[in-house]
Amino acid sequence: MRILSFSGSPAEIGEAFGRQCRAEIPLLYAARLRNAIGQAKLHGGRDVGEEAVLKVARACVEPTRAYHPDGFAELEGIARGAELPLEKILAMNGLTDLRDILAWGGELESLGGCSAFMLGGNVTRTGKLLCGQTWDLATDNMPHVIAVHRRPSHSPQTWTLTTDGCLSLIGLNEAGIAIGTTNIRTTDARPGVTYLSMIHKALAASSLEDAALAISSAPRAGAHFYFLADASGRGLALECTPDHVDATPVEAGVYVHTNHCLVPANQAIESDTPSSSSHARQVRLEALIEADRGRADLDSAKRWLADRESDELGICRLGFNGISSNGAVIMEPQSGTIHVCHGPAHEAAWFDLRAAV
Repeated sequence: MRILSFSGSPAEIGEAFGRQCRAEIPLLYAARLRNAIGQAKLHGGRDVGEEAVLKVARACVEPTRAYHPDGFAELEGIARGAELPLEKILAMNGLTDLRDILAWGGELESLGGCSAFMLGGNVTRTGKLLCGQTWDLATDNMPHVIAVHRRPSHSPQTWTLTTDGCLSLIGLNEAGIAIGTTNIRTTDARPGVTYLSMIHKALAASSLEDAALAISSAPRAGAHFYFLADASGRGLALECTPDHVDATPVEAGVYVHTNHCLVPANQAIESDTPSSSSHARQVRLEALIEADRGRADLDSAKRWLADRESDELGICRLGFNGISSNGAVIMEPQSGTIHVCHGPAHEAAWFDLRAAV
């Protein structure tokens, strides 16, 4: 995995990021554009082109600027450094939200997916909260997966898994705030703030409450599940649509989320029938964790995220329906550790990202 490190103002970080990944960013943008256009045709029956994607991205510009000026300044900096229009950078960052606006219907699994968990200290060997997830998307995104260490001038430094030219995706900050996400789809998708901007703002927070507010107060474009945790061992599960937020504290026990809504109010507006894979991964991950209850640790979590009981339905996937586990992350906020791998966890090398930088 490439590990990039940037410091300075948000604009300076963004511009340096864009310059360093200038060759890779257009390739990732092109791959994500193909994905959005293909989904609109295959699953929504709509013939759209690049201009339709960029029209939605342009409608997200002002909500994003108003929501988090620092995050927006980094996006503008990435665009300058990459020598690309801002709307292309925003479209690349907000793929899953934008394609939900462009296309409805179809099997959820064809759109990617992730498997996430949070464990209270009463379930782990160390007595400390443990959280993590796979990050699954189109296999052609895999060359663009990177780790980024940011040292902003006026907010906590962060360690994240993300992709070329993109804001934070899954990560930990020096205040002990951890965050991750899985994708869900609901019919209230609309132009607004996309999920990476929300995650980026949450990682600028120094408390669990402020990180949660960054998610709940946003004019959200699409639906996502977010898990949050802090250095005191508190966890929070947020299942969000653009119009609804359901918050579940997680300080004990097990919380697992894949790619279907668990909250009844959100299930009522789910945009299509959740895939068999999402339900199978939910059940399988819950069972694996239960088998290790009371002795779960970093090694256990690596084994869960590497589980390939079924190529079609497994937690760790490699190319099924064009979808792969592009990476995985395990975090223990109370000790400030974040372990990451690039690619499917059953064959990838894990490393401690904080130690690596």
